[in-house]
Amino acid sequence: MKENVVKRNWLRILSPAVLGIVLCVIGIIISFVGLETSGGWSFLGVIILAPVFGILLAIDFIAKLIFKHKTLFIWIVELLVLVLVYVFWISTFI
Repeated sequence: MKENVVKRNWLRILSPAVLGIVLCVIGIIISFVGLETSGGWSFLGVIILAPVFGILLAIDFIAKLIFKHKTLFIWIVELLVLVLVYVFWISTFI
């Protein structure tokens, strides 16, 4: 029973929004590292990823605040919100 609780805690910590936050941080770091070689153009990566980082952080905080210990609901809500935001974002450019 104890092993099941540990797995659930890791799944709660590594939710979809947290994984997106990690990808944003990696992208921001890569953009900062490539500033000199790109002539300053990689700063656009920082400009694009900083708001995404904030949005993902807010989604994660709100979902975990509402569904305190319900890992499945956190995953479902975060995935649905991320898909809806992605579809909305893509539909603005089509």
